[in-house]
Amino acid sequence: MKIISVEPYKFIHQPNKFPENPYKHFVFAGRSNVGKSSLINCLLNRKLVAKVSKAPGKTISVNFYLVN
Repeated sequence: MKIISVEPYKFIHQPNKFPENPYKHFVFAGRSNVGKSSLINCLLNRKLVAKVSKAPGKTISVNFYLVN
């Protein structure tokens, strides 16, 4: 699959605000500081799509991206 563009779609802090849309979703869940953001960046062949930090617990929202 060739990825042409990746753009942030929504950053949600409350579960009742999740977007209702026709897009397919892939979920990456796990403990703090195990490499979820690094995995997303690697799969998308980008460096700065998902922010990576050495300190655990930096992401406090559910992040949605549009990938084409």
